[in-house]
Amino acid sequence: MAKPSKQVRTQRKTLLAMGEGKADAAFLAHLRRLYCTDGKGVNVTIRNANGKGPGNVIATAIGAMRIASYDKKLCLLDTDLDWTAENKKDAKRKKIELIGSTPCLEGLLLLILQKTVPATSDECKRDLKILTSKSMYEPDDYLELFTFVQLQIARSKIADLNRMLYLYEGS
Repeated sequence: MAKPSKQVRTQRKTLLAMGEGKADAAFLAHLRRLYCTDGKGVNVTIRNANGKGPGNVIATAIGAMRIASYDKKLCLLDTDLDWTAENKKDAKRKKIELIGSTPCLEGLLLLILQKTVPATSDECKRDLKILTSKSMYEPDDYLELFTFVQLQIARSKIADLNRMLYLYEGS
């Protein structure tokens, strides 16, 4: 009698996606739902750095890398606080992709929706709250407006979004 053949399983690539706060982590989880289900894309681990600026976000990502190994790493950072040369150097040394949302996540979300992006983070948060009437702290808060089709359209115009989605797709 012939031996049954072993089923070959392919190893999915891994991605650490570090968000600056609760809303960032929820958006990253929403992207995982759209781009990484049914064995597509990569296996994404999402972490929330709980704010405190770009230095803390990068340091938290580096700490997560001590616990587990990832093929790719990204930090989604607001640009309203400057990224120091030391921040960039630490990220480069650990091969962490820094992706900026100008001036904050809510600004990026407004840009995706083709709305005018105000100059300050507070104004962006106010405008998005008026538009969505949601906290944006849960992945489900993104379902209605930030569809796969909307993101695909926006990625051709927003370089940072495109880079992030490439990482989610395993490119």
